[in-house]
Amino acid sequence: MIVDLVIRGGTVVTSKRDQRLAVAVHQGQIFAVDRDEAMPEAREAIDATGLHVLPGLIDTHVHLRDPGRPEREDWLTGTRAAAAGGITTIMEMPISIPPVHTAAVLQERAAHVQPRSIVDFALYGGASGDNLDEIEAMAAAGAVAFKTFRTRPFRGRENEFVGICCPDAGQMLHVMERTARTGRLHVVHAEEQQILDAAAARVREAGRRDGRAHALARPEAAEVASVAQCIALAQATGARLQIAHMSTADAAALVAQAKQRGLPVTAETCPHYLTFTEDALEEYGPFAKCDPPLRPRETVERLWEAIRARTVDVLGTDHAPFLLEERAPFFEDIWSAPSGLPGLEEFLPLMLRATSQGRLTLPYLVRLTSENAARLFGLWPRKGRLAARADADLVLVDLRAERVHDHRTLQTKARDVALIYDGMRLRGLPVMTIVRGRVVMRNGEVVGEPGWGQWVKPQ
Repeated sequence: MIVDLVIRGGTVVTSKRDQRLAVAVHQGQIFAVDRDEAMPEAREAIDATGLHVLPGLIDTHVHLRDPGRPEREDWLTGTRAAAAGGITTIMEMPISIPPVHTAAVLQERAAHVQPRSIVDFALYGGASGDNLDEIEAMAAAGAVAFKTFRTRPFRGRENEFVGICCPDAGQMLHVMERTARTGRLHVVHAEEQQILDAAAARVREAGRRDGRAHALARPEAAEVASVAQCIALAQATGARLQIAHMSTADAAALVAQAKQRGLPVTAETCPHYLTFTEDALEEYGPFAKCDPPLRPRETVERLWEAIRARTVDVLGTDHAPFLLEERAPFFEDIWSAPSGLPGLEEFLPLMLRATSQGRLTLPYLVRLTSENAARLFGLWPRKGRLAARADADLVLVDLRAERVHDHRTLQTKARDVALIYDGMRLRGLPVMTIVRGRVVMRNGEVVGEPGWGQWVKPQ
């Protein structure tokens, strides 16, 4: 038999081990993973000598906001950025215009973005008291999971958050009863609105407008209190709960306790919470503003302990694109700047940098960035693994390669606000991204065609 592609000479990394093996690809799927000499004849060969071959990353937390705000990011630029970063599947949050709060909107959004997609994608649905009767319909239509903010909508952006926000605990109980019926993950932005209101009022009264004021206005207690309440609601309803972008070690301790009690509770964190501290808010001001905020060094180190203890299940970027003119004017008024950091192209390099520092192993990185996401979100066994009959989603990385981050080289439209990363020396870089057997990025150049990416749904 002649297969489409063979990748020879590399070190294949799975969640269990890394080993010198070759990968055969045929008709978009992995045909075999075996020794070089056992590979069949192929129409094309890739020499991966000196490189490591990983499952393509699955980014569990992305905001491209297309349709609605194409000046910040559109689907083509966003998925080009994903391909450049070694990400082969993105999971897009429901914030858009209109937000994904009905089955019809979900299907319309998929139809809109698929012709523009370089990599594969899954779509979240929103869940709140505004759209209770649509939750099961969205699941049937292919929503990969549900997302709820436990906070109010951002002022001036209410039309982007219909069906997504639910600060009221009583209402949230009913929402989680509905999501529990679907069996899909219910992913929650966990911050307690009343604590946020009280903390922000105190900081404003003190006249603080500097970058650190943002961290003071969103204290760790707001996240921890909300996580505790969400776990209690999950226990009451049987919902599968995932804490999004967890930023505190005390919240991680609550998740660990829930796991020990056998509750279906999991956690996601982001590379920026593992890389930066709240000191960045002082240096970069609005360019370091995100929700939840960056935390003190001690919290960052304790969050790494939660990674090593396997309390954290997945990593996602929370890629949130904005324009330079939406950030730059607000160094002296942090309150007026929007929250969110770009991160698609930094995701894998930051985590490879962490492996070079001894923070985690490559097999464990695969577990956090590919395998666990595929299992939790129902994309296993198609996604997240290097094994026969799985989609041939691969990223080839050079662990010896180094570069200094320069935002001007990025694919994302949000490149001009990615200043927090500039000057970082990154060791370990993706050099090739393959989506279902087709090379979409080679040596930093995105070569994939719009429309190659497919909508993937839970199995």
